[in-house]
Amino acid sequence: MITIFVLATFGVAVLLLAVYGYKVSAKTAEDYMLAGRGIGIAVMFFFALFAISSVWTFYAYPSILYRHGPGFVYFIWGCVAGFAILYMFIGPRLWAVCRLNRFLSPIEAMAARYESPCLRLIVSVVLLGSIVPYIADQSLGVGLGLRAMLGFPPIVGILYISLLLILIVLLGGMRITAWVNVLLGLVYTAAFLGSLIFAIGKVFPGGISDAVAVLQTAKPALLTTPGPQGLFRPAATSIVFLVGILAFTWPHIVISTMTAQDKSIFKWLPALAIIVAGMLFYTIPFIWGSVLAPAISYMPGTLVPPVSGKDADNIIQMIISSYLPQWFSAFVLMGVIAAAISTAAVQLMTASIIVARDVIHGFFVPRGSDRFLIRTTKVSVIAIVLLSMAIACWYPVELAEYLLGIAIPGFAQWGPSLVGGILWKRATKEGAVAGTVAGTLYLVAGFIYRPVLFGLHPAIPTLLVNIILFVVISLLTSRPSDMIIRVFFDEVEDFLSKKA
Repeated sequence: MITIFVLATFGVAVLLLAVYGYKVSAKTAEDYMLAGRGIGIAVMFFFALFAISSVWTFYAYPSILYRHGPGFVYFIWGCVAGFAILYMFIGPRLWAVCRLNRFLSPIEAMAARYESPCLRLIVSVVLLGSIVPYIADQSLGVGLGLRAMLGFPPIVGILYISLLLILIVLLGGMRITAWVNVLLGLVYTAAFLGSLIFAIGKVFPGGISDAVAVLQTAKPALLTTPGPQGLFRPAATSIVFLVGILAFTWPHIVISTMTAQDKSIFKWLPALAIIVAGMLFYTIPFIWGSVLAPAISYMPGTLVPPVSGKDADNIIQMIISSYLPQWFSAFVLMGVIAAAISTAAVQLMTASIIVARDVIHGFFVPRGSDRFLIRTTKVSVIAIVLLSMAIACWYPVELAEYLLGIAIPGFAQWGPSLVGGILWKRATKEGAVAGTVAGTLYLVAGFIYRPVLFGLHPAIPTLLVNIILFVVISLLTSRPSDMIIRVFFDEVEDFLSKKA
């Protein structure tokens, strides 16, 4: 009953926030989609950090550490480096060009940069195919949490989180999505950090050193690389780090740069990403997954014996439910829900913008009004949620694979054209189209027949082909027009050089 009461109360609170967001938002496409380009540094920090930190961080990341040892931490450090790259080099220029030209989507900006409606459609399809499963990952995480705690079938949690997502995004748009992340981020952090401290005090009163001692005796391979299965040897950790760096291509993070109030925000975000996120926040799931959870599983008389495969997705919630009071377990579940919403709402908003602005408005109704654009975005929200629910109910792979094996390789395919379009004057339409199409087709072929990837992570060989074609064909084709150089480089540099 406590858990049900908490879930109901949390749902009502989210509903009230969404209604408030609807009342204070201006009824324009720019306000609904990009929060009026008015997000300040405090909200932006929570917006960006907790658009990144999700159910995946709460469940899937510790699950990998639990099974394979600490080597996977290189992925997180790669992600932190990728976010710093985005906010230092790509984000300021994208923000400037979109602000100057009133672009409402980064894909729209790319299409204008390369003068290619065809590229706009290609990138839209690729990113939608990658981001929708990642949204499903969030609702599935809540479903698994409810199953571990109360024995409910996962569909209960999937339906619950899907309804909350629809309310937030449908009523409040990007502004309330960003504001809600402040509250949700605080709840998420308190639950995650609190559960770690509570569990250590309950199970290992002598501190984390007691947990390490258990592992040194029972399963010492979990404390070192390459781990018990030899998965994280030096070559593998290098690849894992490189895959993490591709975080600068995640569309729901890229679009957040377009909501910034002014350019000064980009001076602070890289440091905040490295210090607060990398060194502090992500230490919590690292300790949970690499030390505490496996130590509890392997200690004598444990209530949570070792698990593997998809069962390990539940390990954190199983430990919390077994060793901590019910009221605190309910609070942690609320933290999981906060994690899911904080990421999925931004992803859902981003995917809906792509459908409405880049597909429908970009191709079929180019002269649609603001009201039409907002209405189309809201219809897209419902359609995407329904599709993500179907994927979540299917549950074909472990939670970690939704991000690592599906989303990241797909997101990576627009990376060369995005970076080249923003930073390289010589990049051409032909190079961008050829690279994106070839990389994507190679990725699809790799999903169907894994040997063509040569045993590598799908993002690595496909991105290499993408980059080579992008660069070579750009150098062999006619350079962009003087107008494109002026709009995307000269005017941007002048705008960014002005004092705030």
